Amino acid sequence: MQLLLVTLLFSLVWTTKTPLPQVLAGSGCAVFNDSIYVIGGRDQSSRYTTNYVYDPLTDNWSTKTNMSVARAHIGGAVVNGKIYVIGGWVGSSASDVVEEYDPATDTWTTKTPMPTPRYAYAMAVVTNKIYVIGGMDMNSNIFNTVEEYDPGTDIWTAKTAMPTARMGPACAVIRDTIYVFGGSTSIGSPTTINQCYDPGTNIWTSRLNMQNSRYCLGGWTFNGFAYALGGYDFSSYHTTLEVYDPVLNSWTYDVSMQYARQSIAVGLLNDCVYIVGGWNNGPLNYHEEGWFETGIHERMHAHTIHITATPNPFSISTKISINPGIDKQFDPFDIDIYDISGRLVRNIAAPITTAQTTVEWDGKNNNGNDLPSGTYMFLVRSQGVKQIHKLLLVR
Repeated sequence: MQLLLVTLLFSLVWTTKTPLPQVLAGSGCAVFNDSIYVIGGRDQSSRYTTNYVYDPLTDNWSTKTNMSVARAHIGGAVVNGKIYVIGGWVGSSASDVVEEYDPATDTWTTKTPMPTPRYAYAMAVVTNKIYVIGGMDMNSNIFNTVEEYDPGTDIWTAKTAMPTARMGPACAVIRDTIYVFGGSTSIGSPTTINQCYDPGTNIWTSRLNMQNSRYCLGGWTFNGFAYALGGYDFSSYHTTLEVYDPVLNSWTYDVSMQYARQSIAVGLLNDCVYIVGGWNNGPLNYHEEGWFETGIHERMHAHTIHITATPNPFSISTKISINPGIDKQFDPFDIDIYDISGRLVRNIAAPITTAQTTVEWDGKNNNGNDLPSGTYMFLVRSQGVKQIHKLLLVR
């Protein structure tokens, strides 16, 4: 039988890229003119004014003019061709400094300070206004404060406070609504809370919580979904990636990144997300690219690739059959099998030598050990064509 196509899970393919020139955690990040700007950040003892720029086409880093105030745990936002860096941790205190960077002239300008000095906040842009949400200061005050900055007028405005005060949350903007998820409600108390803010009505609403408690995680939006990546739960650093569907009000897992870390810089450019720096028992210069394989449905329909698995559910083994139709140029295929948490458990090569090929999966992992009963996903992929299907193993 033809199996259900799952459109959301396992949409990312991770690749290691050229490392950041220095180890940094808590940097701000902004994307402008097909470049990734990673600004400021910290190591074990110092904060920095650095302004690094990454070119995905050449996989190279360059430097631009530094900002004036060294700080970390900051956000970066782009409005009308300018990059804004706000607040941050400057060492002995939280900052209220707002600096505007003009990539065209490579110059910085100081703007009206933020009313509430803070760092480790969530920051989002809606209709050319910047929203700074939550955060903390050096006295361990954790905020639910929401302040709106209008770069056009250089004016700050207080908005309805977030229902739950949090430091280190992530956020994503979907259809002009800001979703704020995760963070920590106090030192040592990570949370899964997910609340959304509508700037048009100035109203907050509670939504379904994440599955993993963590703070200082990364967040972004792609194709109408919110993504929550990495973070720390005061015990473990995470690689985990959760995806939120605002229509279904549901969370699912996607493929985890390679390196567990918190306080990452996140930049989304076209069909790729870039995860830079971070902290795991010390500052890091790791740099990963996650590629979204977009346009999957159209390619699959055009190339009429048919995939089945029989039997399903299965107890001993199942046969996965791939029929590429007339499109034999797409061989060979790879089959990756994941458990429900998104962990890769088995890889099977499936060279296409005839109109149809069949491979057998015996319910074992790559080490030859029997896997437990449960739901598994198998990803069939070849040169941009990708299908994901569900399997049920019953011992």
